[in-house]
Amino acid sequence: MLRIPTLVSLGLAGVVGCSTPVTLPPANPPARLMPLDSIVLARPAVDITTDGERLLLLENSGTRIVTLSPVLAPGETIPLTTRLAAPLGIRADPYYIYVFDHTTLYRMSKEKLVLSVWLNSIRVAGLANYAPAEMLVSDAVRGVVWYKTLFQESRLFLDASDVSKPGPIVTLPDGLFGVVTAGSRLVCVNRTGIRVRSLPLPAGTDLIVADPSGRLYAGNRGKPLVWTGTPWCGYELVGCASPVSFALGSDRLFVLDSGTRILTYSVPGQ
Repeated sequence: MLRIPTLVSLGLAGVVGCSTPVTLPPANPPARLMPLDSIVLARPAVDITTDGERLLLLENSGTRIVTLSPVLAPGETIPLTTRLAAPLGIRADPYYIYVFDHTTLYRMSKEKLVLSVWLNSIRVAGLANYAPAEMLVSDAVRGVVWYKTLFQESRLFLDASDVSKPGPIVTLPDGLFGVVTAGSRLVCVNRTGIRVRSLPLPAGTDLIVADPSGRLYAGNRGKPLVWTGTPWCGYELVGCASPVSFALGSDRLFVLDSGTRILTYSVPGQ
């Protein structure tokens, strides 16, 4: 089971700081995950995320967010007070919902549901909760990671010497964060931005989620596989054509497929 806290359990003592890309062969044959449930979306979507017990779905129109229950029952629809010209993604914390397009990161309070600009001139490659109302933001334009504070300050958290081509970010146990670097490694840093370890990822990783214990689930957009375990083991997502986004519930992996439907699977490796 791939858990972050110790180097010995991962066998990473000799690779900390290593930046050489690692290509991992697919399982031969990969295990098969059969879908538990699915729903066809009324409108295309670009991203999905969990928000407590519900799912949030950002539609391709850039005009609204759809909520779903863990069993994919439709809930309320949240209209966006500003239309996103080219929506890319969505995340949430206990107090805010965050959405972003090709140039701007927006935030809205769950109480007022009014969208406001949070960061300009940025192409978000990843978001992770640092603390309530505070986020770490991968910036694909500058190749850095920002720390966005409660009072809307933007501080440099990791620069190009710490991470190369930063992508998705996951929150890990023990005050750590994992940043996907060049699609080939996960660089783990503490809350002060100090690099403490790294581990190889399946080549081309651009989808990654983590459970509360630190177990990782990685994938590639367009490839119906999810990876987990030590060593990494691939699971075929049966019935999925082209995954766009992963979201992780307490006992379900949610996959946004081709932007047009959602499939659920048992969490692999549990």
